[in-house]
Amino acid sequence: MKKAIDWDLLFSHSHWITINFNDKQIKLCARCFGTIIGFSVISLLLSLVTYTFSLNFLFICFILAIPGIMDWLTQSWKLRKGRNDLRIITGFTNGSAIALLSFISVPSILKLEIILCILTLILTLGLIGKTVKKTS
Repeated sequence: MKKAIDWDLLFSHSHWITINFNDKQIKLCARCFGTIIGFSVISLLLSLVTYTFSLNFLFICFILAIPGIMDWLTQSWKLRKGRNDLRIITGFTNGSAIALLSFISVPSILKLEIILCILTLILTLGLIGKTVKKTS
């Protein structure tokens, strides 16, 4: 019998953690799980405190994203084998960066441009690394 929705594909990628809930096992992507937790925790904390944002927070967002970027790049370049505990931690820092970016009072178009520039940089580095690995 064919499933209407492939829940395994939706909830987990190639690296997952298993959570037992209500006598069922739920497989969740480790990095996505960390991202959701990081986003939720930082969003909750930011909604509870009074703060004044400056453009320095954009720099903090980038710094928080670096561990996830480095983790993904070094794994995609096959320089090391990934671990789920690192995926959860780097997912948490990515989620924290996303939450912080969502609270910053700058135009949405600027936020989108920042995200697209970082994404372009990451993908370019990923492709360069894979090309270099193939030629060596």
